[in-house]
Amino acid sequence: MIPIPLLASGILILALAGAAHAQQTIQVFTGGAPTGEGSAYHEGIGRGVLDVLEPIAKEYGYEVQLVPTNGSVDNANRLAAQADGIAFGIGQGGLTYDAVTSGAVRILRNDLPGECAMAFSKEPQLSSWGEIVKNKDRVTWVVPENSGSEAFIKRMYSEDANFAGATPQFFYASGAERILSGVNHPEKRGMVGFFYAYPNPTAGVINMASKDDMRIFGVLSPDIAKSDSAYYLNRRAPYQLAWLGLGETKTTRAMCSKALLFVNDISQITDTWAREDAEAILAAMVDAPASAMVAKSGPLAKLIQQVESMSEEFGINEMVSDLEDQLGG
Repeated sequence: MIPIPLLASGILILALAGAAHAQQTIQVFTGGAPTGEGSAYHEGIGRGVLDVLEPIAKEYGYEVQLVPTNGSVDNANRLAAQADGIAFGIGQGGLTYDAVTSGAVRILRNDLPGECAMAFSKEPQLSSWGEIVKNKDRVTWVVPENSGSEAFIKRMYSEDANFAGATPQFFYASGAERILSGVNHPEKRGMVGFFYAYPNPTAGVINMASKDDMRIFGVLSPDIAKSDSAYYLNRRAPYQLAWLGLGETKTTRAMCSKALLFVNDISQITDTWAREDAEAILAAMVDAPASAMVAKSGPLAKLIQQVESMSEEFGINEMVSDLEDQLGG
């Protein structure tokens, strides 16, 4: 029996290419572009998928390679464009994907570790999420293009009554340094960074923003929470973490959703052996228990295990109540 190691949450794609009798590589597109360094998607979630995939892939002669991407929308689009071979992708829960709607991609699992929505800014007039809502016409969102973060903001402006009548303004940037530079734009006010990702309290863009003395806001959208059961409230989503008594653990209340596992249409695989390989790999991904989705190897494994243990998850009623209270303030 092939052992099934661990898978973790976040934004990624696995693409299998090549002929069945040649050396083949399964690419794991993870998010965290351009380098993936410090990204929970690349070094945490991606590593968890790598743990699951490597022993399975080895049985069929495949190698595995982690590749950073721009996130869940990018991943879904890459899956839809997969011409031959098997491909998996991790996506942000609670969104509508054109690639899924078209049938080119389907949701295989919806129980991967949760991602949370957080915003950050140095704008002195924005001291809370409520202030962001009140100044929605003056805010410019700094996000990667074609990312789950951008898609969530568009949904918020479309469906949340608090954003009615406004149109989101975007400043596109990819990679933590460029995103932070965009938020610190010397000639523009109202710049707000937004990241929908696995909460990483030791590295990544949210943690870097906090260390740069930016205000961190848990993103709150009661109308979306009411309309979609994919969302839940994490009352202790961390963005800084104390280690060995040093530093301070800082958390925020944020709306989150369990990450998704996508798969492309493997019926398009033309080689018989490659298609049977894909079916076996797909079955292994389906059979892995939800507890196996938390990485236990790689540079962020210990961190992800600690974050999972400290998180406080609440259902839709508690989340809506908390979000409305915070917005009312």
